[in-house]
Amino acid sequence: MKKSLILLAGLSVALFSTGAQAGHWKFDVVNKSNTAAVEFRTQENGEWSHNWIENRIESGDTFNMDFNHDDGDCSVRTQIQFADGSSFDAPVDYCKVATLNVYNDHLTME
Repeated sequence: MKKSLILLAGLSVALFSTGAQAGHWKFDVVNKSNTAAVEFRTQENGEWSHNWIENRIESGDTFNMDFNHDDGDCSVRTQIQFADGSSFDAPVDYCKVATLNVYNDHLTME
C-alpha cells in the first residue's frame, strides 16, 4: 500500500510538471538573415508588445524563446526589426511552431 501511494504521488508530480511546461509557447528562433535581429514583438488588440529579446540575435545564432503562457489566439502577428533599421511583420501560429526561422523579409516555421 505504501509503495503504491509513493508511486502515485510521483506520477502525479510528473504529470503536473509536464502539463505546466506544456502550457508555455516555447520555441527556438534561428536568425537566418544577413544582419542581427534587435527586436521581436507580438501584436495584441492592435498594439505591439514589449521587445521579447533582451540582446541581439546575431546572424546564424539561435535564441530560445518562452512566452510563459499559451493563452489567446495561436496566430499572432509578429514583428522583427534588424540592426540595419529594416523590419517586417508576419503572422505566426505559435501553437504549431517548434523553430521559427527569421530571414531578411519573411519567417518560416518548423
